[in-house]
Parts: sequence; C-alpha cells; structure tokens
Amino acid sequence: MAKRFHKHLSVLVIPDDGSRTIEFKLNYLILWVIMGVLGGLVVLVLLGGVFLGQAQYWKKIAQELSVDNARLRQEAERVDELAQMVSRMKSHDQKLRMMLSPNVALPPASYTPPPENTNQVVSGGGVQGQSSEWNALWVPSIAPISLAVGYVTREFESKQGLFQNRHTGIDIAAPEGTPVQAAANGKVVFAGVDDVFGNVVAIDHGGIYMTRYGHNSVLLVSVGEEVRGGQHISLVGNSGQSSGPHLHYEVIEDGRLRDPRMFLPQ
Repeated sequence: MAKRFHKHLSVLVIPDDGSRTIEFKLNYLILWVIMGVLGGLVVLVLLGGVFLGQAQYWKKIAQELSVDNARLRQEAERVDELAQMVSRMKSHDQKLRMMLSPNVALPPASYTPPPENTNQVVSGGGVQGQSSEWNALWVPSIAPISLAVGYVTREFESKQGLFQNRHTGIDIAAPEGTPVQAAANGKVVFAGVDDVFGNVVAIDHGGIYMTRYGHNSVLLVSVGEEVRGGQHISLVGNSGQSSGPHLHYEVIEDGRLRDPRMFLPQ
C-alpha cells in the first residue's frame, strides 16, 4: 500500500494547435484526499437538503397550528359572548320574577340553586324532603370530558408513596381547546389562576360537593355564576405546571378529596 501512494498519475494536456504538451503528475495520496473532500461535500449537500425539507415541513405545521389557534381564540370569544349574553338573560329573568312574583305563581327557574336542606345529601342516598331527580342534578355525575374524546392518563392517588407524590384527582388528556363541561348544577366559587393548576374553575354543588377543573386554556364562566350540569365552563389547555394538554379534575365531598372515578358514568 505504501508503494502505491508513492506512484504518480500522469495527466497530459495536448493542445490542438500543436504547441508544447503539458504534463501533470499527481500523487495517489493527494487524489484520495481530493476524492474524500468531494465525497464529504456531497454528503453535506444531501444532509442540508434533508434538513431544509424538514425545516419547511415544520414551518408549514407551525403556520397551520397558528391558524387553528386563531380560529380557536375566535370560537372562545364567541362562546364567551354567548356566556355573557346568558348571564344578562338570567339577570333580566330574575328582575322579571321579582316584579311578577307577588301576583303570578311562577315555576322555579332551571338555574335556581337547591334549598337549604340540600346539605342532607349523603353518598349513595337521596335528599330528605326532595326527589332523587332533584338530588341527582347536584351530584357530580357528568364526565367533564367525554371519554370518547379524551382518556385518563393518571388516576387518583389518595396516599403519598415513597417514589411518587399524592395525586388529588384524575388527568384526562384531550386536544387543546376541547370544551370542558360542569359535572353537575352548581355555583362558580373560583375562576382564576393557580400556580400549579394554571387556569382553574371551582364549582360548589349545593354545599356538599365541589369540583375543580385545572390546566384550562380559557375560562368561560366567572365567580358567582350559576351553572347547569353539562354546561361548557372552560377549554382544555396546558396552563400551569402541565406536561401537555389535559384536564385535571377533582371531586371534593364534605371537604374530603374523593376518587372522581366513583362519580363518572359507567
């Protein structure tokens, strides 16, 4: 091999006009170096083409996501406008009821909170003095996100283990912007920002149950607002200390955290 590199390759340049012939001698080692450099340049050009194609692809994806996010923001604004309109309609309805109630027997409004004796609700039982149908309206039995759309990624963990932290609810993964619905009738007692759970909505259900919904992108209700089971209250997001778009859902009964799985429809 060493002798091979000592050999030379002669290149003759013979002009057409019959002038002096020019001879070049190239060492085989130099030729191999030149070929290696050219090969490396070809590889770099190919890799550059691949990376350029990937960059253009991700740029296209980013543009599509930007358009989708703008559309979702517009939809959220429309939903918020509808929610405000409903709130104004409720206010007008209450004023009309106050004006007419002395002379006209009106049925109770669908959004009216339960009477004071709803604190007699017990797990698995009914309300004393009230129908089981009325009681069911105030028990968090509606899935905040349909499991046909989302899926549970982390379960409720009542105790803190050696290598894991306690988990106070369940996590339901769903695409960002998916509507979140109230689990039962109730009153919004908190709608704001939490350091851990980001944008949070908390709903009191008749003084016995409370549900909390965390990591939302947009809140559609405000504190003091009466909501009905199934009403959209927020949109799934990735706010707070979140590892991806999902809903953190908690159920509290008489001040004690409960496993939300026990209340989800079978």
